[in-house]
Amino acid sequence: TIGDIARTSPDFLKQLLGINGLAIWRYATGADRSRVMDIDYSVPVKSVGHGITCIADLVDEEEVWKVMLELSQDIGHKLRLYELKARGVQITIKNNGLLCKQYQTQLEVATQSPTEIALKARELFSKNYNWSMPVRAVTVRAISLISADTPQQVSLFDDMERRKKRELLDDTVEDIRRRFGKRAIYSASLMGDLKMPGRGVHEVMLPGVMYE
Repeated sequence: TIGDIARTSPDFLKQLLGINGLAIWRYATGADRSRVMDIDYSVPVKSVGHGITCIADLVDEEEVWKVMLELSQDIGHKLRLYELKARGVQITIKNNGLLCKQYQTQLEVATQSPTEIALKARELFSKNYNWSMPVRAVTVRAISLISADTPQQVSLFDDMERRKKRELLDDTVEDIRRRFGKRAIYSASLMGDLKMPGRGVHEVMLPGVMYE
């Protein structure tokens, strides 16, 4: 309980939990000196991520890729809600021995695209994971966020026309999902068993107009 923590030695809590132990002790004793925020203060979004522990081991890169692509759908959606773009991608991989590894890199161009984020996550995974053990949990995170309307330097090696078409496609997909639900449209590669809990892959909700 809070009272138990308040009566515990702060030195013991620091030894047990590090600096977080001291912070918890200060909260429990009412000694926290953090500033009181204004009523309309909102914490800035510093990263947007989604992770999941799979219901079975992922045994090859294709299985990991599908999970990353599925996770990135929510990340792209949240970036749009927050009106942000990601300049980097971070992944956390936990094997079935519960050992975690984390890797990150920068994107060539800031993006909200779920596909671009997933592809960069896959590249990170391919370069760094040695497959000594199967994968059990995957987290993908969009990092180094900037406002979606921040001007960007155009790269000579980036096909801007193709990028614009990709953004228009993403806008259309987002609108369809907003109107008819998250699973109204998604990549064919995400059909079937992704070894992810609670996906309801066999449940199909058709737009009402299709019943008329």
